[in-house]
Amino acid sequence: MKIKISVLSFALLLSVNLRAQVTIGGLTAPKAGALLDLNSTSHGGLVLSNVDLSDLSVIPGGSFVDIPATQDRNLELAGMIVYNINTTSGAGVHVWDGDDWIKLCAPPTPGPITFSDTTLCGAGVTFTAKIDRIKGAIGYVWTLPAGLTGTSNDTIITITGALEGVYPADSITVRAESACGGSSRRYSTQKIVINAIPAEPTDASSNSGDSGSSILFSATPAPGCTIDWYDADTGGTKVASGDSYSLPLNVTTTYYAESRDTTTECVSATRLAVIGTVKIFGTCIVSSLLDLTGKVEFVSTDTTSVRGGIIFSAPVKITDSKTTFDGGSNPNFKADYRDHLNLSGVNDTDSLGSWFSWCMVAQYADVLCPGQWQVPTKQNFQDYAGVDYSTTAIHEGIDDWLLGGLATSSDGRGQGIFGYYWSYSRSGMDMAYRARVSSGDFYPADFVGRNEGYSLRCVKIAP
Repeated sequence: MKIKISVLSFALLLSVNLRAQVTIGGLTAPKAGALLDLNSTSHGGLVLSNVDLSDLSVIPGGSFVDIPATQDRNLELAGMIVYNINTTSGAGVHVWDGDDWIKLCAPPTPGPITFSDTTLCGAGVTFTAKIDRIKGAIGYVWTLPAGLTGTSNDTIITITGALEGVYPADSITVRAESACGGSSRRYSTQKIVINAIPAEPTDASSNSGDSGSSILFSATPAPGCTIDWYDADTGGTKVASGDSYSLPLNVTTTYYAESRDTTTECVSATRLAVIGTVKIFGTCIVSSLLDLTGKVEFVSTDTTSVRGGIIFSAPVKITDSKTTFDGGSNPNFKADYRDHLNLSGVNDTDSLGSWFSWCMVAQYADVLCPGQWQVPTKQNFQDYAGVDYSTTAIHEGIDDWLLGGLATSSDGRGQGIFGYYWSYSRSGMDMAYRARVSSGDFYPADFVGRNEGYSLRCVKIAP
């Protein structure tokens, strides 16, 4: 005997049966663990409701009892099984997983979504989302919320944040696809935050000063920001932080102010140029421009003179040979240099460096001491020695300060006995500071007239 049971009748049977399990088509008790056991001596099967699922992402309105309108998400009906008769979306048995209709032969749900970054700065920034590959999947379908764009049919998608804002943790999804159908969606568990880019600093200012003096750079950061100071308009090295920055300068120098949000750490897209102007006072005669391109070197690449966070280079030499100072006995008044010829006429430039007039050091400081190197100030020598100018200073640690003597207009004197090294710091109109070294003493700030030729060692601050 054949028994036809409508869906409604079947529901009524379940509702009035006093047992927790039901057997249909037979007299034996349901098998252990089964809530419904189709048990019959006659052959047959369960006929599922035939539904036209044209869109596998929704429950169509009017096709199910008490669901008049289309529903995009219904977790209470997760596990409901129907037979899809729509051949375009894929005929066959489908299960509703709370969000989508999943064909029974579809691949498994992808694993967790991982991001290259979840906190970013500025609209237009890109980041990636990634899942592990699913066996049997032939593609992956990603969904993104409004404000994020990206394209991918693989396990990795590159996403562009078109709009700043906070995107909730479940706003990015992915599902695996196979020839059989699509898997359940995997929802992201991390929110994406795209913060605003702060504005460039404003109100650039600096004071001008004598060579070797401290120049104050200042600017006003964007609201909620501080300023980082760099030595280049892009990239470069950060030299300080804060709304103002004071540094002894040898030559007119430009530093670049960048706003940095102290909460988000986002930085301005551009930097503000702030110029610190150095004035060279005294009686220097501006010489015709010397072409020193490729002619300035240290006598050694070793920088072993390090004390108190101060690093001194080896002596500077100019490879373009020059044996006399122009300007008679007063190289003080002109930018000039000469080879390191001793009283015997031996040229020691390659080992002891060149001799320079003070005006040469002042006018060509950025060429003689390039990049992060600077012509030393009186303060640099004092910091290195750890004493003021009136004190006989250290001997320990100064053995590599070469005793190269000094030059007049043509002669070299004091080699092997004394070493004299120019400072950029001026004293009065016609005097400047120097470091004086002997075999036993180091005077960091001795001031003299600028009528001699001295050696030069460049300086920088230890990182």
